[in-house]
Amino acid sequence: MAAGAGSRFGFRPKGLLQRDGEALLARQLRLLAQAGVSRRVVVLGHHAGDITALLRKLRAQPAQAGLSWVVNPAPDDGPGSSLRCGLASLPEDLDGVLVLLGDQPLLEPQDLRAVLQAWAERAPGIELVLPLHAGQPGHPLVFGPQARQAVMAAQGGAGLREWRRAHPEQVQALPVDHPRCTTDIDTEADLSTLAAAHGVHLRWPAGPARDQHRNQ
Repeated sequence: MAAGAGSRFGFRPKGLLQRDGEALLARQLRLLAQAGVSRRVVVLGHHAGDITALLRKLRAQPAQAGLSWVVNPAPDDGPGSSLRCGLASLPEDLDGVLVLLGDQPLLEPQDLRAVLQAWAERAPGIELVLPLHAGQPGHPLVFGPQARQAVMAAQGGAGLREWRRAHPEQVQALPVDHPRCTTDIDTEADLSTLAAAHGVHLRWPAGPARDQHRNQ
């Protein structure tokens, strides 16, 4: 999921922020590949042009051969709208769909593997597995065909969150003792917090992607 406008970031594409010289979105796709997720779809919206240039370069790499992307024509409708765009581009017979955000800078391969393992070992009737840290749900999460159908039938910005609240008996929380799954970047202040709390420094790349939307 990488469709947001970055309105609290001067309308800049957060997925292009770099950690150790690697764009966050590229890092997320690398983690997915390392976790064995073979079909990967990026949902774009605002900043689709800037991000598509990065995705084209990534798809030329053997490890990203399964990469594709779609553009949500109405990204301001909310995350449910973007999620539906991504789901519409995936095969209908999937056992489960894993979702993560394009601006989570702390995720590691073991975080994805833990959620996927919990999904593989889930109890009968469970349709959603999501990590939970300090009472806060995070990403990546995995959901099944019933939840997928409900999301596809929803309208506007409604999506998985609404389904989860309506069907708590079909949700399995995965308690985690770290904030990697619940940490994302929304403001410039978050960059300072990230550096102070975790020693992780994110920097904007030089060039048009940094300044194109600064004055909007």
